Amino acid sequence: MRHSCIPVNLSSINEKLTATQRAHIECTPFKWAMDISNKFSISGGLLWELVSRWDVRSRGFRVRDRIVPFTLVDVSFTFGLSIVGKFLVVEEDQQCQTLDLFKGPEVTINNIRKQLRCHKKKLVNFVRLYMLLAFTEFYFPKTGNKVFTGFIKQLDDLDSLDAHSWRIVVYNFVVSSLCESPFVLKKGKNKAQRHLNGCAAILQIWAFNHLSLGKAPAVSRFSFPRVLNWPVISMQKKNIEKAFEKNMIIDKVVATEEELKYDIVNAALFQQGQEFVDVIDYHRLVAENKDFKERIAVLEHEVRMMKEARVNTPFEDEVVQDDRQLVDFITEDEVGTLVGYVGHNTPFNDDVNGAENQSKSKSNMATRMRKKPRKCGKRTRMNL
Repeated sequence: MRHSCIPVNLSSINEKLTATQRAHIECTPFKWAMDISNKFSISGGLLWELVSRWDVRSRGFRVRDRIVPFTLVDVSFTFGLSIVGKFLVVEEDQQCQTLDLFKGPEVTINNIRKQLRCHKKKLVNFVRLYMLLAFTEFYFPKTGNKVFTGFIKQLDDLDSLDAHSWRIVVYNFVVSSLCESPFVLKKGKNKAQRHLNGCAAILQIWAFNHLSLGKAPAVSRFSFPRVLNWPVISMQKKNIEKAFEKNMIIDKVVATEEELKYDIVNAALFQQGQEFVDVIDYHRLVAENKDFKERIAVLEHEVRMMKEARVNTPFEDEVVQDDRQLVDFITEDEVGTLVGYVGHNTPFNDDVNGAENQSKSKSNMATRMRKKPRKCGKRTRMNL
């Protein structure tokens, strides 16, 4: 995985800064850029692993069965950028005093270096150009060393730089590239097209903070920010994969005693507490949603099985067949018995029987003869 976070020219300029120039740059939010050297290297294998594990929805990296978040707090600890400030809007190719310093030529890294040499005695212009070089090579690097001019207009007023929330734009710049990279990998782009925009340095520091990947320098002049304590990662890709599967996961960034002396760190830790609660709620909702989906799937399966059973089972035919078997099982004698039993004690049959008995009690010889008169046959005389 390629990247453009290679501050070669910036580190070269840092070695030649005068005390006056340093004093003016010290008043900006990017004062730590003066201590950046070209001695750090970013692991391409680590970037590849992180990009392949990036989760677009939750803005974190998949490590085993969980998502480890990548947040604004990581930016604050890495670069020492404040959490307060106004939101910045990207406005490229805007006419401004800083852009007018180039007087027509395309803004490139080489042109920035030339203008720095020309304005080394013009302090305000020098600081503006220095900030632009820091943006281009470190904070907002792009493919092919293209100069990102989206925030060049803000360099006109150096005193108001602190009024903006720079950590948000640094964070969003690298996150937008992370969100695009997985689609590039799925399309099977060749290695030359697999490029990560933004400050890739923060990703290596993230891996060091959250997975203990790499080794911190034995001796360091700086306690804060963490980009100045550059962790060295000299591992093969297969060992990096194993580290993601075995190393202990650290969800929350923990500050050292020296870091707690900085207001930026304390403010970031306070915000981290709120963000961590949001992350926990997110994982809880995901788990509940998964549970509901499983329960719904079980119910849908049961309903589907019931429907199939109803279609495949001839219920009515079975009932009719059972009735026929019952009828065939009863004999003719039992039918008579059942008929007599059924009509024995019912009120209707009692009335009928009573009427019949009453008619029988009124019957006599005269009535019987009228109904069935006797037939007269031929009489014969018998001689005894």
